[in-house]
Amino acid sequence: MDNRINIKDIILIVLVCGVGLLVIMSMWMQDRRQWEKLEESLTAMKEQRESVDLYKRELAQLKREQDALRSGVEQMSTNVGQMTEGVKELVEVLQASAAEGVGPRLAEGAGENIGDGGPVEFSTKDFDDDPTFSRVAGLRDRPDFSEGDFFIDAFATTVKNLTPYVAGDIYASRISEYVLDSLLAIDPDTLEYKPWVAESWEVSEDGLTITYKMRKDVVFSDGHPMDANDVVFTYEWVMNPKVDAPRTRSYFEKFESVTALDDHTVQFKYREPYFMALTVTGGYLEILPEHWVSQFTEDEYNKTPGLLLGSGPYKLAIDPKRWQPGSQKIELVRNENYWGPRPALDKVIWREILEDTARLAEFRNREIDRFGVLPSMYRTLSGDAQLRNQADLYEYEYVSSGYSYVGWNQRKNGRDTPFTDQRVRQAMTLLIDRQAMASRIFDNLSTPASGPFHPLGWQADPDIKPWPYDPERAKQLLDAAGYIDRDGDGKRESEDGVPFVFEFIYSANSVETRDTALMMQESMRQAGIEMKLNPMDWPAMQQKLNDRTYDAIMLGWGGAVDSDLNQMFHSSQVEDGGNNYTYHVNAELDAKIEQARTTVDREKCTQLWNQVHALLYEQQPYTFMFNRKIVLYVDKRLENFDITNIGPNNAYEYYVPAPMQLHAD
Repeated sequence: MDNRINIKDIILIVLVCGVGLLVIMSMWMQDRRQWEKLEESLTAMKEQRESVDLYKRELAQLKREQDALRSGVEQMSTNVGQMTEGVKELVEVLQASAAEGVGPRLAEGAGENIGDGGPVEFSTKDFDDDPTFSRVAGLRDRPDFSEGDFFIDAFATTVKNLTPYVAGDIYASRISEYVLDSLLAIDPDTLEYKPWVAESWEVSEDGLTITYKMRKDVVFSDGHPMDANDVVFTYEWVMNPKVDAPRTRSYFEKFESVTALDDHTVQFKYREPYFMALTVTGGYLEILPEHWVSQFTEDEYNKTPGLLLGSGPYKLAIDPKRWQPGSQKIELVRNENYWGPRPALDKVIWREILEDTARLAEFRNREIDRFGVLPSMYRTLSGDAQLRNQADLYEYEYVSSGYSYVGWNQRKNGRDTPFTDQRVRQAMTLLIDRQAMASRIFDNLSTPASGPFHPLGWQADPDIKPWPYDPERAKQLLDAAGYIDRDGDGKRESEDGVPFVFEFIYSANSVETRDTALMMQESMRQAGIEMKLNPMDWPAMQQKLNDRTYDAIMLGWGGAVDSDLNQMFHSSQVEDGGNNYTYHVNAELDAKIEQARTTVDREKCTQLWNQVHALLYEQQPYTFMFNRKIVLYVDKRLENFDITNIGPNNAYEYYVPAPMQLHAD
């Protein structure tokens, strides 16, 4: 056999080698492409891991997500296999955001003072075992629960100021309770304090030191974390005499110091015992964000009316620096950075509707959700078929419902007035037929008050009964005070011949106050006194109070579970914007108030406040007018509305089932 290699063999070998070379090159190219893809994957993984690390640092700075992320890692572990811990954490966060229909983002309206993260939304289930939020636990598990819709209320006045501690009226207070947080909150069922921003607290044996441990997950609505320094700042800001907050300073004047022991521990020390120490430190100190408020001078803070920014479930719908009164509504929107359970309602709104009949019409049209039934309307509306179908009717009275009063100004423009004389003030009360007013004007939904404490409260003396209507005794007191008819014209004059004439200021927006003023005017006329009526809206009335340029005024105070009368009746509160609007100065009353305030034993403290009650009853700086029963219509679509021991619960607890929702952006 011929074994020589011929040309055909050479060609075949070349072809085979070529094919082999092509195969090798192809495999090399494929391996290279795979290697490049692998390198790209590794690079992407590295970048992703770096992103995760950055994200984790941000979350660590907020100090809020550690437990939630750990739970998410455990839940995702069976699905993500070989993925790194950081990737698992990122996936969990992104999936949670997608489930809510949002991605990580900065808080709406935030600027250069933004904190270290965007909104982090918690489900209610995160808080089911948290005693702070026991009243909303399980709401999201209800079959008809739904997010959305608005709660719309109405004020019968124009709100002048929202800036915390400067505003100083009940309207601003009702708004700020949705925006600002305090260390503790009153449990409306037990009337005991429960944790809020503080998760625990300790009171020393002598009652002079209270130490609060704060939660670590609380942030303000701009995303900035809250800590103990914000509490200290709030105290120091309010105590700054350049800040227009004398009413609150009167509560804080007994503090020796407020100290941040660490980032989440704050300690209050008192110079002497105070019966409301826990109430003031835990409830009255609404915490301001130092990083935000400190950008303003004291004068700017005093003069800018809308500087309301906090850590509560809602926030102002516009930049607080731009809010001005007069828009006819005040609008709060959900705080997407809220540290507690996410509110169900998108918005809480107050409209300013001055006329009673206009508010009723808006309620019938479902443009507002709550309507306080006026006594003059009570009988008619309680039988109204449309309203029964549309709304639930509530009738209630509670310890903190407050009282109405007539304040008698004892010093005007630097001079004494007729009301400086206690006998004249007593005569004024005896000339007011409050029992007839309660029947004719208030349809027996009011009862004459005997003093500043509600009869259901622990500080009231139950043996003190309201002054009667007794015009003959009133005339005797006026005669003894030197106010008699000297010229036979039927009008009383002072010893120097000045007619007894005074201006009476009252709300222009209430039929009941108008009718009360008219009944008082006639009674005064019959006693020889001219009472000139001057109805005003609230901002004008407030200015008169602040300037002390009035003779007599009809107003009301909201109540409290514990009441400290120092700010209304102690002589130290006459000047510098204090709440002693009537310029009532009495050394015996001052001493008794001071003694009651520094007594922490409940039985002894009760006896002392009973004695204060008796002194005010005798001195009558106010004619204490009425304790009123509240009658309220509330739209039936609002679920979880409740009347508690301190009144209606907060709209933060409401929700509206989807088929019943009326409002949307």
